[in-house]
Amino acid sequence: MTGQESGRSRLERPGLVCKLLVAALVLAFLAYVAQRGARRASDFKYVYGAARHVWTTGALNVRAQARYPVTFHVLLSPLAALPLGAAVAAWAALSMMAVAALPAVIHRLTEIEPRRQLPAWALTAPFFIDALVLGQSDPINLLLVAAGLFAATKGQGAIGMGLIGMAGLIKFLPLLHWATVVARRRSADAWIGMVLTFAFGLGILVAAVGWNDAVDGIGKQAELLRGRHSPRGIIERGADLRPNNESIPMVLVRHYGGSLQVADAAASTRLPLQTIFAIWYGSVAALAGGWLFALVPAARVPPERGWLAIFALTSIVMLAATPICWNHYFLWTMPAALFLLHRPKLLIMLALLSLGITMWPAARSLGCHMMMAIGLFVVVIHDLWREPMSSDALIHQGN
Repeated sequence: MTGQESGRSRLERPGLVCKLLVAALVLAFLAYVAQRGARRASDFKYVYGAARHVWTTGALNVRAQARYPVTFHVLLSPLAALPLGAAVAAWAALSMMAVAALPAVIHRLTEIEPRRQLPAWALTAPFFIDALVLGQSDPINLLLVAAGLFAATKGQGAIGMGLIGMAGLIKFLPLLHWATVVARRRSADAWIGMVLTFAFGLGILVAAVGWNDAVDGIGKQAELLRGRHSPRGIIERGADLRPNNESIPMVLVRHYGGSLQVADAAASTRLPLQTIFAIWYGSVAALAGGWLFALVPAARVPPERGWLAIFALTSIVMLAATPICWNHYFLWTMPAALFLLHRPKLLIMLALLSLGITMWPAARSLGCHMMMAIGLFVVVIHDLWREPMSSDALIHQGN
């Protein structure tokens, strides 16, 4: 062996050791998630039960998991043919592959290389870990939305809307990102993608349970979402009011909803439920107004920056609009963090602050993660307006 080959071998050994160490850590984490899920200590068991009912009986059990689209019950049903432990392991592996694929997809969408993405990953990593441990669908959904936006940027609006629609067949909230595409790409193929998504969703329901049961299931889910699982229904039942739920209405109810006799309501000032809802609706309306306000500068900056900005803002509107917002939901702040990579000190400070909020239940009870997300929303809009115009926009302005 020559001296040059020997030197190269010595250089390659540490890289190989690092790769083996990372692989071992990933496998250990996967084993932990699988054994936790097998002991029914993760949230995956809820949707697994609904999906297994479809697989074993050929019928929907909407009440088993009314918050997830009944289409997800069907999509997950082949996996639910496995025992719970094996299904958890398979779902965790899919979710971890989604996380592993995200840096490359983000790179294609935003032209931000994976190494430059590290501050954004540092901020959102705890949320991704929480989602993986609990068997949640957010990592997969974020990948689908990012891939859908990338397809739309390349002129494939129908495919892009279809990928976002697939995330919407798993969980309702990502469908808001159809607005991201429509705002940035006004073309007929985007609307075709929406129609095809609805057709596909209805098609898999009919194929699994038949036309009558599919229609009945959709109607039953709509009834539950208007009643028992509506924001008012959740509050009146005293459900999901734990400190970890940082949605705007639940934070207000915990601290100002004295008439509801919530155990951890701490403030002396009490507000009627109608006032709490008015504050919530007003907050969402203000964010929606900010989103519309941002469309003007987003059209003038380089395309990759414009797409990323609207991706970021839509994701935060999505968080504010839901009555259920657990810790792992905040991985949707990733696009905002990516947009603000030119502010590394801010992202590092927020990463440390976020860890503190996570470890301090009182801070979560106050909705500090939600306040952080709304703060990111404001900074994104501020910085978007200060971005230099693209060359195309300058030429158009000159004409």
